[in-house]
Amino acid sequence: MNKLYFPTKQFFTSLFFIYSFFIPQTTTYSSQLQSENVNSPIVDVPSVKTTATPHRIPGNMRFRHEMAEFLEEKVGADDSGDVYKTGGLASYYTGPGELFPGKGRLGHLYKFLPVIRWYDPAYYFNSDVFHPGSTVTGEYTHEQCVTCHRGESPGIVTQWKQSKHGTPSEGKEVVGCDRCHGKNHERLVMPSYTICGECHEKQLKGHRDGGGRGSHAHAYHLELIDQGCQMEKPAEETTACLACHAIAENRCDGCHTRHRFSTAEARKPTSCAVCHSGPEQYEYEMYMQSYHGMIYQGEGQTWDWTKPLNAKNYVTPTCAYCHMPEGEHNVTRMSTVYTYMGTSLADRGAYRYKATRDAWINACKGCHSPRFAKDHLEAMDEAVKLSFTKYREAMGIVMNLYKDNLIDPMPDDLAPDSRGHTIFSLLPGKGEMRKYNISNIERLTYEMLVDIVGAIYKAKSHNAYYSPIYGYWEWAQDRWLIQIKDEASKLKRFAEIEEKLGIKHTAYPFWKHGEYTDMLLGWKRKEWGK
Repeated sequence: MNKLYFPTKQFFTSLFFIYSFFIPQTTTYSSQLQSENVNSPIVDVPSVKTTATPHRIPGNMRFRHEMAEFLEEKVGADDSGDVYKTGGLASYYTGPGELFPGKGRLGHLYKFLPVIRWYDPAYYFNSDVFHPGSTVTGEYTHEQCVTCHRGESPGIVTQWKQSKHGTPSEGKEVVGCDRCHGKNHERLVMPSYTICGECHEKQLKGHRDGGGRGSHAHAYHLELIDQGCQMEKPAEETTACLACHAIAENRCDGCHTRHRFSTAEARKPTSCAVCHSGPEQYEYEMYMQSYHGMIYQGEGQTWDWTKPLNAKNYVTPTCAYCHMPEGEHNVTRMSTVYTYMGTSLADRGAYRYKATRDAWINACKGCHSPRFAKDHLEAMDEAVKLSFTKYREAMGIVMNLYKDNLIDPMPDDLAPDSRGHTIFSLLPGKGEMRKYNISNIERLTYEMLVDIVGAIYKAKSHNAYYSPIYGYWEWAQDRWLIQIKDEASKLKRFAEIEEKLGIKHTAYPFWKHGEYTDMLLGWKRKEWGK
């Protein structure tokens, strides 16, 4: 039998050190600002590459040395290649070796990792400043490209040969490598939608006709690069946002993957799922939990995906079947009023949206009666409206806490948001709705709206049954409402106790500063007065 282990005095001393020094003491952001160009012009043209020193914040190294001694390892940089045990507590942050400047009216405030050139090729990859170059010199014909790449990258040659570019129908010419990439190997072009549109004019027009928010045509410039969620975080954290938003707007191979550019591949729901899945984007999951998704999973492997999208060729609809009927590339034409991923309230069954509602009912007529479609869409309207009653109840509780100065921490006790403000985060237009560096009750309320209310709308609109009702979402909203009430109860009780004891609580400094928190854009904008 193993002997019982009783912690020693040395063990408790070690725990004390961990507790005492767990929050690293860092320098303020002002020293970092001195290395930035405050007067950077607000222009939408590439500037020079920059070496990434903006995120180096060693701060007070005492915490790291304590951890190094405790873990019996050395203090070192996180890019050394050494393995730092137990969460890397003895390491310090170094940041990326190279950053590209941001883009848009606020592009001077933030930066991108070099991977952005592949997702915004017209602006970055194809420019003289950001082009990656090549060790191969000279100009080459298409035949020479194929000969070389048969050995260097045979996969893309095989894919190209399987495409209509490599094996065109009778009477059409081969579309070779040089047609899309150019002949100069040192200055190879990465195609954007404009190059594809030279041959595919109808598809390009449909893509670019998408008006305003919610369209692929504006997924990057309008929805991302000027938004707080993009600018607030360091460049390393925004890559995933860019991969979806930028490729949806700037390139065609987000759906028709290179080098086959297969329409059959683009018609399958898995193509859309690359971006339209996961928290805040549950379209794919909700479709898969519907009867439509169930039939697709059971039978889709037997379908001929080369056929046009209509009821004669497909036993059940897919993403492209509904949102891109007959190859329509403007996805907003078969959409509803834009509500910021379902976080704003609108009754889509209201008379002003009659034309849109009729278009949806007509789309369902291939397999269902108009009455069936109408009743299901009405059920969606009512479920969405009801979901907002729970959010309003939660916000009523939270707003009363805010007015009574009972939220811990209050906005003034936090690092500024991406606009440089310390404003209550749950009032869009007045502050920046955000997930990080807010009170627990604000985070719960944010999740209730963005993750759960939005998911209920997406579940009902895709006709998913179990999960949105009994399985998760509506019950999850109930649970979040209880958590918000529970947190509010604790805050009020703590305030009552503190008042009786004469304690005046102020938020702890770790809410405002920290090794990571000091990297957020809000500090820079606050110092610059932006």
